[in-house]
Amino acid sequence: MKTRASVPLAQRLVYVQVVEGLLEHGLRGRVSPRLKHRLRQAGIDLDRPLLPAYPVPLWQHCLNVIAEEAFPGLPREEAFRQLAERHIEGYGRTLVGRAVYGVMRLLGPRRLVQRLPQTLRATDNYTEVELVEQGPTAFTMRMNSVVEAPGYAEALFESLLRLGGAEAPRVTRTREEADSTTYLLTWTER
Repeated sequence: MKTRASVPLAQRLVYVQVVEGLLEHGLRGRVSPRLKHRLRQAGIDLDRPLLPAYPVPLWQHCLNVIAEEAFPGLPREEAFRQLAERHIEGYGRTLVGRAVYGVMRLLGPRRLVQRLPQTLRATDNYTEVELVEQGPTAFTMRMNSVVEAPGYAEALFESLLRLGGAEAPRVTRTREEADSTTYLLTWTER
């Protein structure tokens, strides 16, 4: 039996609510005809209903296209950080996101982090997360994937922590291997 962690890259899928959250909600008003065209060439046709899932390599390529088109002129890392913040905002406008965020707001940052493995599992068919508590406001989080977008994952997790009420959230990539990434998540209490 395959575990989620052993799903090969070519079979890894990101679910529709992730794509919808960014493209239909987070980038509302920022999808130019050129971006729409480039996304169609890459495999996401915004003139048709979104598919239930998209291959991760295609989605990663689309994130690069979106960062280039939606945030021209910004340094690559800053463009991905802006994109991640819009993604979190947009995901919160999806049916699934509204429910998930409603719970996250009630949890507080510590319990929000403790629920990240389950939360992230609902976004794709492969993510596995290991958490190690480093202190009351610090966790090490190892994920079984590498995000090829500098600053994107960090900004995503910082935005989620803020959603849970964290003051001054900071997420730092501490280690990257061929098949995993480790982050340090910290914040201060309000």
